[in-house]
Formats: sequence, structure tokens, C-alpha cells
Amino acid sequence: MPTMNELKGSGATRRGLPCRRWARVAILVTTLVLVSGMRLASQELPRPRGFVNDFAGVISASDARAMEATIASLREQTGAEIAVVTVRSHEPHATIDGFGVALAEAWGVGASAGDTGVILILALEERQVRIEVGYGLEGAIPDGRAGSLLDTYVVPDLRDGNYSAGLLNGVAAITQVVAEELGVSLTGVSAEARPVARQGAPTAGVDLSDLVYVLFLLLFVGGRWFFWPLLFARRRRGFFGGGFGSAARGGSTRFSGFGGGGFGGGGASRGF
Repeated sequence: MPTMNELKGSGATRRGLPCRRWARVAILVTTLVLVSGMRLASQELPRPRGFVNDFAGVISASDARAMEATIASLREQTGAEIAVVTVRSHEPHATIDGFGVALAEAWGVGASAGDTGVILILALEERQVRIEVGYGLEGAIPDGRAGSLLDTYVVPDLRDGNYSAGLLNGVAAITQVVAEELGVSLTGVSAEARPVARQGAPTAGVDLSDLVYVLFLLLFVGGRWFFWPLLFARRRRGFFGGGFGSAARGGSTRFSGFGGGGFGGGGASRGF
């Protein structure tokens, strides 16, 4: 006959086994849920189609070609890369910041040697826009400057519903900053492809070359019949006149994948 102590010990053992089994099951289920969630999030990330990835369908064909040509020229001459991404929503990521980091890690925009990549992201439903900056360009585009670029060159157009124009202008601004940081005077990129500050944003000041030109006409040419046609001819070449897309004459726009650049979460986001 088993003693009372033996019976008690046997009961404790029986009670302990189910508890340990349930604990193992709970750990296993939790692990599967976490892994499944990570896989789901990674599956939700779109695959890159090129330098311009208009998944939301808001960029005009001409502007897309313009941006592709300019970014291709930038990569050819500097190794730096810019990716433009539009999505209907940044879900399942809670914020556009989280979406930007996940996209940067998955796509590897920029040269791997210098981590010279930038991603310009538009989330339409959340009305959010972000510049994600690679490690190698965080000195040229710190968080404050990234926000300033958005405020000055991108957000005003987005608020007016001009998504294509805003992104086009943003690419122009980022291209200029990256080229200056890398000490390169881009060839094949139209001189008119310079970002223009919109209404309500800080302006770059008066162009002295324009003033000199006007004074020359007034002093040496004179006469309204000479002055107005020549002035108009000068001004019609304005910053985006002649086509931003002509930016990469001779440059290849063929996309062969990004260079594997690294990102650390630098950049800025804005609502519009």
C-alpha cells in the first residue's frame, strides 16, 4: 500500500506535467505568431520596379521618365541612388517612418561602399511623405535639412493635390544636395532642373545673373521692341523649362537593381 506522502507526490507530479505542457504550447504558439507576423510584414513590402515606383498611381508618365532619367544620371556619375515610392497606405506598418526603415532594409538603395541612398516616400491615405536617408548621406541631409527640403519643395504641391509635381520637385532638390555633397557637377543633367521654392516657403533670393542680364538689355539694347522678346526668350528657359526629363541625355535609364546601401533611420516625415 502506498503511503500518504507517496500519494501526495504522485498527485503533484500529475498536476505539474499538464502545467509544463501548457507552458511549452504557449511559448510555441507565441513564437509562431511572431514569426508569422514578421513574414506577413515582409510580404507586404512591394518589390522595386525601378528608381520610380508609383504603386499609388499618382505620377504622370512624363514626370516618371524625367525622374528616372535624372536619378540614372546621378547614379552613373556618383554611385548615389534615389528611389521614389508612392503607396496607397503604409500599412501594416504603424507609421511611415517604420515603413521607410523596412523598405530601406529590404531594397538597399544606394551604393554599398558609401551607403549613398535616399528614398522619397508618399503614403496617400495617411497623407504622409518621408525622406529616408542612407548612412553615407546623413551628414549632407541631417534630419532637420530633410524636413526643410520637404517643407520647401514637396509639401506645398502635395497639399494642392499636385503629387506628381511635388515628387518631381523633391527629386530635383535631393539630386542637387547629393551632387554638392559628393563634389560633383553633374553632366547630362539640365541646368534648368533646379528646385524652386513654392509659395509660403523660404526663397533662395534674387538671381544676380538675371539682374545683370536685364541691366545689359536696358543700357545697351534699349527699346521695348528689343527688350521684351529677348527677356521672354531668356525667362522661358526657367527652372523646369525645356523638360526635367532631358536631364540625362546620353545616360541610361535601364534599371538593374539597387546597390545594397545601408540605412539607420535618418530622415524626416511630414503630413500634408
